[in-house]
Amino acid sequence: MPFSVAVLDETVYGQLSSERATELCAAAFSACNLDVNRAGEVSVALVSLSVVRELNLKFRRIDSPTDVLGFEIDGLYGEMAGEIVVAPEYVGFEQAKVEELVVHGALHLAGMEHGEDFAGSEMAVVQEAVLRDVGTR
Repeated sequence: MPFSVAVLDETVYGQLSSERATELCAAAFSACNLDVNRAGEVSVALVSLSVVRELNLKFRRIDSPTDVLGFEIDGLYGEMAGEIVVAPEYVGFEQAKVEELVVHGALHLAGMEHGEDFAGSEMAVVQEAVLRDVGTR
């Protein structure tokens, strides 16, 4: 079965299709030299600020909303690779920024990290290249 991403939109965003999310995640995985054809299922959940705040508190012990969270489940090549949780409201529901967050989350699922200095990280360079490749930039 070909790689695909399911989108669960619990917000009023309504601008991210499963096809576009699949394209974004596949581009991110490919940029990390991963075999997209072997990748497990990925889901993208679009949630409210209150939901992402609760998740941030529960899993990171940070009591504030954030833009994106990534949860690895079975590993990239497992049945369920992981879930990317995005709060579109955090970026003013701007389509390009929501797509950037999906790519950011996918890069985390692919194993990339950035530490405190995202702008100076290799992940920032890869993210920018992916966003250009998929036409977001």
